[in-house]
Amino acid sequence: MKNNHASQVGLWMDHSKAQVVEFKNGEAVLVENIDSPVETIKRIEGEVKDTTRFTSSNEHSSNNEHKKHNIAQKELNEYFRILENKLASYDDILIFGPGVVKEQFRNRLRENKSFSDKWLSVQTSDKLTVNQLLAFVRDFYKESNP
Repeated sequence: MKNNHASQVGLWMDHSKAQVVEFKNGEAVLVENIDSPVETIKRIEGEVKDTTRFTSSNEHSSNNEHKKHNIAQKELNEYFRILENKLASYDDILIFGPGVVKEQFRNRLRENKSFSDKWLSVQTSDKLTVNQLLAFVRDFYKESNP
């Protein structure tokens, strides 16, 4: 019985979304678009400017700084958990995209024991159209598997 599941995958990601592209039988196929739960602008109802009132200390420049940081970290961890679940069945994982979130995700995967025997690669790319995305993954895996 032939295995129809691809073992190679490309994941284009930034803070707002991710796109999963499987590479199987020499072809790249867009499998899924995943929206990120990370909100870039936090707006709390009734919020005023981020300064403390009765201190001249620069150490505490914001009443909301710690709260906003914790919320952002929880959202990023949720995003990474969603992506980990999507990639768990693949052996070769290519992570690419703009910014630093791809390195943060790779570091998290390296700490995860279930990904310890998987091959990970990180590449930098700009935002891509769907055709460019498919070509990027196809070219990467064709060059690595001549």
